[in-house]
This record gives sequence, C-alpha cells and structure tokens, in this order.
Amino acid sequence: MMKLSWRALASAAAVCGIAATLAGAPQPAADAARATERTFRVAPLGMTADLPNPLRGQYRWLGAEPTPATVTSNDVYYRDQVYWGRIEKADNAWDFSWIDSGLAEAGARGGRFGFRVMAYCPGCWMGTRADLPPVTPAFVPRQAGSDVPDWNSPTFVAQWRELMAELGRRYGDDPRLGYVDVGGYGAYGEWHVWEGERVSDANGLALVDAVASAFPDTHVLLNTMTPVPFTLKALRNHRNLGLRTDSLGCPDMYSTVPGDRRLQSVWRTRPFFSEWCTRADPVLGAQQVRRFHISTLSSGNMPWRGTELTGRQRTAYATALATAGYRIKIRSLTLPDVLDAGRKVEVRTAWTNQGAAPTYDAWDVRLTFVHAATGRRVTRSLGRPLEGLVDTAARSRKISTKGMKAGRYDVHLAVVDPSGYSAPMHLANAGRTAAGTYRVGAVRVR
Repeated sequence: MMKLSWRALASAAAVCGIAATLAGAPQPAADAARATERTFRVAPLGMTADLPNPLRGQYRWLGAEPTPATVTSNDVYYRDQVYWGRIEKADNAWDFSWIDSGLAEAGARGGRFGFRVMAYCPGCWMGTRADLPPVTPAFVPRQAGSDVPDWNSPTFVAQWRELMAELGRRYGDDPRLGYVDVGGYGAYGEWHVWEGERVSDANGLALVDAVASAFPDTHVLLNTMTPVPFTLKALRNHRNLGLRTDSLGCPDMYSTVPGDRRLQSVWRTRPFFSEWCTRADPVLGAQQVRRFHISTLSSGNMPWRGTELTGRQRTAYATALATAGYRIKIRSLTLPDVLDAGRKVEVRTAWTNQGAAPTYDAWDVRLTFVHAATGRRVTRSLGRPLEGLVDTAARSRKISTKGMKAGRYDVHLAVVDPSGYSAPMHLANAGRTAAGTYRVGAVRVR
C-alpha cells in the first residue's frame, strides 16, 4: 500500500474542503448579478382618479354631457342620428354626413366612435317629424299589413348586406372607429320584437355576418336579447364579435348572459358593452359591471340625476364608472442597476388591472432611456404584456442596449397605441408627463 506524505494529505483535504464549500454555497457570479438589480415602483392613483382611455368607462350618447362632469368621456356613440332611412334615403342614395360628424367629434376628443344602424324604431321621436326621412327606407319590404320590416325577405337581407358593405368600404380602416353594433333587426335594433314575424336563425345569422364581414378589424357587438344557441353560433362564426346589453342596472340586464356560463366567459377575449337601463338601480348596476365584466356604459338615458341618489347609490355609481373596462397600474419594474452597452438585459414588470375587464386592443409597452448629459433617447419595446390582463400579472422581456453610450439614463415607461391614433394609455399611477410617459427611475450604462 502506498503511503501519502503529510503534505499530500493536507493538499487533498484542502481541495475536498474547497469543493464542499463551493457545492454548498451560492455562486458568487449569481450573487453579484442579483445584487446589481434594482426594482423601481411608481406611486399609484386612487380609485376615484379619472382615466380617460378609449373603450372603457363612460361614453357620450345622444349628446348628453358626462355625469358627473368631472368624468372625462371622449368616446362617442350614435344610434338615433344614423338610422337606415337617414343614411340611405333611396336605394344607393347615400348620406354619410352624420357618421362623418360622429367620427369627427370622437376624433376631436381623441376618443373612439361607435354606432348602430336601426331599421325599425317604433314610437321614436324621428317618426313625428315630417321633415325627416322614415327610419325604414321605402325600398325595404314590410310585413303584410304593417310597418314592420319583413326580416325574412331575401330583399331585406340583400339590402342590409349592401348597406353594411358600403359602410365597411368607407369606414372600416378609420382609426377613429371603435366598434359597430350589429343593429338592424328588431325594435331599435335591439334584436327583440313584440309584433309580427320574427327573423329566422338563418337570416339572423346573415344579418350578423353582413356587419362582422364588412368590419373584420373592428369590434362588432351583438345585443344579448338573442337566444343563447343563436348567440353562441354567431360568436363561433366571427372572432371579432362581442356582446352588448342595453339594460345595465335592471334585473339580469334583460339579457341572456346571466343564465348561461358559456356567454359569461366571452368577456375574456371579446368586449361586453352596455348602457344604463331607463329604470336602473345604480347599486345593482355596479355589481353587474364587476360580475359580468362590462367595459363601457353610458349616462345618456339614466332615469335619475346624481343629486337625487342616496349616498350608497352615489358610491355605487362612481364605482361602476371607475371599474368599467380596464384600469391598469404598473406595480414595479426591475432591471439591472448597471447595464452593459451592446448586450441584452432582462426587464421584469408587474401589473395590476383594477378594472372589471381587460383591454381588447393592441397596446405596446415601451421603455425610453434618456441620456442625462446629451438628452439622446433610445426606445425599446416590451411587447404587449397587457393583453388579456385581469387581476395581477408578472412579465419578463429581454431588450438590447445596442447603441446606448456610457452614462446615466432616466427611464420612462409608456403604453402606446401602435397605430399612433390614441394617446398613450393613462395608467392608474401618479407622475404622468405631458408626453404620456411615466418616469420610473435611473440606471447607468457602462
């Protein structure tokens, strides 16, 4: 047996001890990397803060001012103004002036425009005006012995498709257009009738298809007074089709959604818009906004004034306005305290959506690094971490520091409409700049 010298034994023991120490301890490089990270936080805003983002909260309807006046309403919705007989007084004799007006109003406010074309409006104000064209154009067939359109006539369906195709050609690519109600069928375009023959499923689906196909890149909304099987089939046929109810704050919103779990899950990927019922209870309405994930609502036909509400009702109404749609805040942003120029670095963000629904539009999150000495700006995209965001989420993205010179940089975050139309998203955070960004802190590049 070979004997080892005391020097060899000591050397072996030292090597074993070092290996054991290395195996049982964190790697110094990992410790150093973790120690150089820095987490920035941006102060949050309270739930009463006004967030004037598109396709959320309150919209303008029938020219009514926002209620209360402290709430910004930039989105505009037309219905009575753009009925079928006003747009097309005679076959292919078009008058687009009212839709142009609505788009102009929304555009001047930086909001989005939505509209519904009605083919039938029993008892409506325009029917008493001799100076206005009828709601149902003369070339549209009626049911025998009545003024109700013949919903199942091939001519009705063909004329409706022609109308929507013309509107789609003219407005389908307009960035000011936010959504189109299917409209058309039933009293007020609400997809319910109380007299005459009802539309067949085949013709009803054809009416929906006419709108959804004419506006393939726009949110299209179907009123949820339709039977559940019909609604589900229409949703399967068109990925851009969402839902609408005209009766927020009334029992079950006079909608089929509360009775069907499948319809109750549509909000995860498609919007659900609404307006207050004429007999609305604001307490019930606030509960429905949260439970059914309503994105928008209107005060245009509220049955009460704010001064007439009890304290509990006023609180509920304010909650409904604040939580309808998306209400997003950034909780934190983490990145290395020192960035190596020319290399990729990891950026981690944490978000909360305090609203009832996600945003259904594409928003890019961007970081802008501003060199403290020269003012030079470098912007990097973090992609679309807000897509489908409900409750809370953490996201990670690597960005390149290529082209960044050594020095200190202020870091700003913005949530940007990639089309360039909408202003950067108002977050539920303090410190928004005039450019729509939020300063999150400073880092150094070496």
